Amino acid sequence: MSNEQPDNLFLIAARNPVPGQTKTRLGAAIGMERAAAVYRAFLIDLASRFAPTATYDLGWAFTPPAADFAGVLASIGAPPAPGVHLVPQQGDGWGVRQANLLRWGIEHDYGRTVLIASDSPHLPAGMASDAFAALDDREIVLGRVHDGGYFLIGARGPCDGLLDTVPMSTASAADALVARAGALGYRVAELPPTFDVDEAADLDRLEAELLPDGARAPATWAALIDLSLTSTARRAKGGLTDPASPCQEPARSKP
Repeated sequence: MSNEQPDNLFLIAARNPVPGQTKTRLGAAIGMERAAAVYRAFLIDLASRFAPTATYDLGWAFTPPAADFAGVLASIGAPPAPGVHLVPQQGDGWGVRQANLLRWGIEHDYGRTVLIASDSPHLPAGMASDAFAALDDREIVLGRVHDGGYFLIGARGPCDGLLDTVPMSTASAADALVARAGALGYRVAELPPTFDVDEAADLDRLEAELLPDGARAPATWAALIDLSLTSTARRAKGGLTDPASPCQEPARSKP
């Protein structure tokens, strides 16, 4: 880290893209191998879009914590640049891990920390700057997804207790977070909502978002076509290929 460290830290929460251990709700519909391949493409696109800038440092907040995540990124063709933080997620439950990651930013002298999930490969690059700007006059920033959760959370300064009562992976998570913030006296800014990709139906929404040529997320677009997961590819090939096995691992909540 340079002596001129920015005041802002941008973290991407990510999982080791191992079949059966990531995107399991999606994998239950399309197969675990295919779901992991799609998620690897998500990581490639996010790595190419978000890089350290003069205004914020970048980090990958990864799970499981024992993973060699620098090696994982290198293996998919997206090795982290020098100075990029690699932060293992620690704690029992996603709410605890989020709180620990926001605290990690404070402990490493960042005034503002923004954390995003890695299930929305279409996120625009300017979203990071928008999130930090929103914290100019608010303590908390939030980005909702269509299912009632959120893809982004950020804080200016300590936010102890913010996530203590928020029910993760539920349709009320974002509303509960806003209510909890208000109860603690924190002011919340909200970014424009988007969607994440958790289930097979979300793939059609993603295809529509990336039309006509997938330029916004080229690795994801290529994976959707190669794996016959777009409606265009399915029509061309006469239906979905390599259907999911009837015996799949149960879905797990995302990190």
